[in-house]
Amino acid sequence: MEIDQFISALEKIFPLTKEAIRDLYPIMEVTHLDRNEYLVRAGSRVHFCFGLVEGVIRVFYDRDGNEYNKTFFVPGMFPTPLTALLTGDPCLLSFQALSPCKLVRFSYRRFRDLFDLHRCLESLMLRIMEQVWIDKEKHDIEMVTNDATNNYLIFREEYPGLESLIPQYHIASYLGITPIQLSRIRAQLARAN
Repeated sequence: MEIDQFISALEKIFPLTKEAIRDLYPIMEVTHLDRNEYLVRAGSRVHFCFGLVEGVIRVFYDRDGNEYNKTFFVPGMFPTPLTALLTGDPCLLSFQALSPCKLVRFSYRRFRDLFDLHRCLESLMLRIMEQVWIDKEKHDIEMVTNDATNNYLIFREEYPGLESLIPQYHIASYLGITPIQLSRIRAQLARAN
């Protein structure tokens, strides 16, 4: 069932042939993570792509024992460390479940092997990579050009409902502010409404 949902989500990104879908099923499997369990730890090598079906995953980097949240993944997104996957280098980031998660995973090598048989899969991958690039550039620009209040409002728009599912300190870390600053921003916005 989860794999059917995942393939339907892929088809919304780019149409797939029946033959391509048939060849995708054998390389896909469902996997689960418990809360606080790692999908990928910094320093590890990555061989799989992931699609999130249920739950929330945070991506963070650790510097001198301090964790800095980079992004969050919610259902319908692909919590895959692309740079490590594509280069074969160790991952620089950690991917951790903030709630119990259900994912679909598949070998990137086996997926790539299907490109020559099914050009639609290569086009799908290109479409996903384009969107990831666009989202990353937009996010990076917003984080340095907006103030914390605007970035918080963008966070709420991009991740509706996530705020009630994860601890406030994770949101503050993502925004590059302290939890106290985030509390003040929330209080100011509540008074303004």
